[in-house]
Amino acid sequence: MWIDDDGFYHDDYKGTYAHDVAGFDEETINDAFDGEPDAYWNID
Repeated sequence: MWIDDDGFYHDDYKGTYAHDVAGFDEETINDAFDGEPDAYWNID
């Protein structure tokens, strides 16, 4: 997550399944999935 120069909050993973449906936050996606939200599908 970051705030742009225009003052708006941005989430790098908004719109991905791991973020929007599974509910993982940006920190978890970065740590557990090495920043690849599509890697969520590889969890068994």
